[in-house]
Amino acid sequence: MSLNGKMSKIVNVAGTGTSGSGLEQFSGPWGIFVDNNFTLYVADSGNNRIQRFQLGENIGATIAGNGTPNDLMLNNPTDIILDLDGNLFIAGNDNSRIIRVIHDAYHCVVGCNRNSTSPSEKLNKSYAVRFDSRGNLFVADECNHRIQKFTLATNSCGNSN
Repeated sequence: MSLNGKMSKIVNVAGTGTSGSGLEQFSGPWGIFVDNNFTLYVADSGNNRIQRFQLGENIGATIAGNGTPNDLMLNNPTDIILDLDGNLFIAGNDNSRIIRVIHDAYHCVVGCNRNSTSPSEKLNKSYAVRFDSRGNLFVADECNHRIQKFTLATNSCGNSN
């Protein structure tokens, strides 16, 4: 779209327009993220998976959730984002947690302990995730009616936990 509000070209980059579970289909895509290589990541909420589409490809690869060997069970993923190191962060709406995926390994980084007595550690339908320029993670916590900021810990090797 130009600054005067006129559309120059519309291109379908992913999805067939028909709901389904094929690698070229979605069932309720919610969050999207495009990295510096123009790789498209899609939170395919209804299929409980994250799809990755390389530039120019219309058939995706499931990288998290249903159909992956890492056994990561997603329940209504709503948003995804990559950090500066290329780690994938997933907001799981019905899981009420934030998951980090590095290669085929994953672990929970926010909302992990459902028995926690700290209200700030309990998410209730995490909806969206974003990073600021300092690497702080912001989470839209839908049913707790708040936005939370989390500072991810860094270990002695310089890796975040």
